[in-house]
Amino acid sequence: MGREASITRIIGPENYARLQHFKCLIVGAGGIGSELLKDCILMGFGEIHIVDLDTIDLSNLNRQFLFRQKDIKQPKSTTAVKAVQHFSNSKLIPYQGNVMDTKQFPLHWFSQFDIFLNGLDNLAARRYVNKISQFLKKPLIESGTSGFDGYIQPILPGITECFDCTKKETPKTFPVCTIRSTPSQPIHCIVWAKNFLFNQLFTSDQSPTAGDSDDNDWGTDDKEEISRIKQETNELHDLQQVVHRQDKAHITDILKKLFIKDIEKLLQLDNLWKSRAKPVPLSESLIESTRYDHDSTDLSAVWGLEKQINQFIRVTGKLMDRISQEQYNIEFDKDDQDTLIFVATAANIRSHIFGIPIKTVFDIKQIAGNIIPAIATTNAIVAGLSTLTSLRLLNLLPYDKASSGLDVNMAFTARASNLSKDRYLSNPKLAPPNCNCAVCSKVARGVIKITIQGLEKLTLSQFIEMLKKQYGYPSETSLIDTSDQRLLVDFDFEDLLNRTLSQAKLRDGSVILFSDEEGDEREMYKQPLELYLDVVEDNAAALEVELPSLQIALFKPQKQDEKEEQEMTKEKSPANEENKNGIVILDEEENRGEKDNTATKRPRSPDQTLQDTKKAKTSKSSEYAEDIIELD
Repeated sequence: MGREASITRIIGPENYARLQHFKCLIVGAGGIGSELLKDCILMGFGEIHIVDLDTIDLSNLNRQFLFRQKDIKQPKSTTAVKAVQHFSNSKLIPYQGNVMDTKQFPLHWFSQFDIFLNGLDNLAARRYVNKISQFLKKPLIESGTSGFDGYIQPILPGITECFDCTKKETPKTFPVCTIRSTPSQPIHCIVWAKNFLFNQLFTSDQSPTAGDSDDNDWGTDDKEEISRIKQETNELHDLQQVVHRQDKAHITDILKKLFIKDIEKLLQLDNLWKSRAKPVPLSESLIESTRYDHDSTDLSAVWGLEKQINQFIRVTGKLMDRISQEQYNIEFDKDDQDTLIFVATAANIRSHIFGIPIKTVFDIKQIAGNIIPAIATTNAIVAGLSTLTSLRLLNLLPYDKASSGLDVNMAFTARASNLSKDRYLSNPKLAPPNCNCAVCSKVARGVIKITIQGLEKLTLSQFIEMLKKQYGYPSETSLIDTSDQRLLVDFDFEDLLNRTLSQAKLRDGSVILFSDEEGDEREMYKQPLELYLDVVEDNAAALEVELPSLQIALFKPQKQDEKEEQEMTKEKSPANEENKNGIVILDEEENRGEKDNTATKRPRSPDQTLQDTKKAKTSKSSEYAEDIIELD
C-alpha cells in the first residue's frame, strides 16, 4: 500500500487507475533493462513484457542485481521475471528471442503496447525498434550508459526527432594489411590474435583461404604483400592440424612460425619499412628455453616477455586438451580464461615485436570483449529517468501537462552532453524531426494489412497498380524489398510483374519501398512510400488487402552539386564549429556480434538518403530461375 499511495499522490487516483491498464514493452534485460523492469513494477504498470536474446554471463553479476551465480547461462528475460515476481502486482511476460525476428514478434504484436522502453546494447536493434515506433506511432524512450555517463531520449513519432535523426558512427574496422602486416596500435594486435589467429587454430570451419577473399579491404595494392598474407593463412592451416592432433611437443613450432618465420618474411618486403620502424623477431633460444609452469592469476599486471611466452605455451596446451571435447570448435569468450589468455599473450608478443606498448590481460579483456564500462548506479539513474519520463509521454502528470511533444525533456549527464559543468544532469527540450532523416522525414510510412489469400493471389503488377491508384503515383515507379535490398520491379526490370507477392518472397514482416521514378513537369516527385506487410487472419480482415490512409507529399530532389555546396558551407559555419563538442550519444554496457561501442556526438548531419534504385547489380538467386536485381 505504501508504494501505491506514493504514486497516487504524484499522478492522482484516476491516472493511477489508468496506469494499471497500460502495457509497456521493455527491450533488453541487462544493466538498464533489469532496472527498468523493477521501476515499472514499482510504478504500477498493469502489464509488462520484456524481451532479451541473451543469457547471463559471469561478468554481468557486478551490476545486474536480479541475477546470481546459479543463474549463469540462463536466459536473462525469464530469470529477471522470476527474481521480481514476488513483489510484483503487474502481469509479467518474458520472451527469449531477437526483437528483430518478425516471425516471433510481428508488427501486430508490437501494436498491443502503449509505450516502448529500450535498454539495448547494439545499434541494429535500436534502429529497428525506432522504426517500429515510427510505423505504429507509438512513443519510445531510448537510453544508454557508459561508465558514469548516460542519457535518455523520448521519441514521439512525427513530433520529435527519432533515433536516426542524428548520425551514428559504425563500429571501426581495419584494413587487412594493417592487421596482418603493419600493426601500430595494441588494438591491431588484439584483432589479429582474436579474429585471425584464434579462429584459424581453434575453429573448425576455417578453410585455408578463409578471410582472404579478393573482396577484402586489403588496405594496399602491393601484390607481393597480398600474396604473402594468403600464403601465411595456408601455412597456419597446417598448424591447425598440430592443434587437432593435440601435439603439445610442437607448441614451440607455432611460436616460431608466428613470431620468427612470419616476421622474417615481412622484413623482406622493403616497401613496408621505408617510413616505419622494422619489427624484431623473437630469438629461437628464448622460445626454446621457456617452459610453461602454473596458471597466472594476476591478470591486472603487465607481464614481461618471458612470462607472455610461458603463458602462451601453457594455455595452448590447455586448449589442445579441450578441442576434441568441444568438437574441434572452440569459440572465443572473454569470460573463458583460457581463450582470453591465449589472445592476450599472442597479442602482447606481437606488440613487443612491433614496438607497441603491451597491455594487461584485464585491459585486453575489455577491448577484445567490446566492453563499455558499466556502473550500476548510472544504470539505475537512467532507468529511473526513463520510467518517470514515461508518465509525461502517457499524459499521467496532471500538474505538468505538455502542450506539445516538444515540451518534453531529454536528460543527459554533464559529460555526455557538454551542456553544463555545474550539475550532473542536463535536460534540454526535444527537437523536431530532422528534415534529412531517411527514417522519419524522407519517406511516408504505413502498414498494409493483408491476408494469406491476398499474398497468394495478388500479383506484383496488380499490387503496384493499387498503390498508384490509391496514392496518385505516376506510371514509372520502383518497388524494393528493403529486408535484403532486392529490387522487385523497376521501369527497366519487369521480369517479376506476374509473380504473386508470396512467389516474390514477400511475407509477414516484409518492408517494401515504393518510389516515384518519373516526377512531373516541374521536376517534383512523390515522396517514397515505405510499407510494412502485416499478415492477418482471413476472418479478421474485411478485405484481402487493406491499404493505409496516407497523404503523400511532393518534393524536389536536391542536385548533387547543391548537396556538396551545402555540406561545405555546413563544415565551415561557426555554428558547426560550436557543435564539435555537442551532446554525446552513448551505447549501454557490452556489445556482442554486430554491435556498436563508439560514443558519437549529436550535431545534426543528414543521414544516408534513400539508395538510388538505378544503381544496381545483377546476381543469381537460387530461389528464382530469372535474374534478381540487388541494390549496391
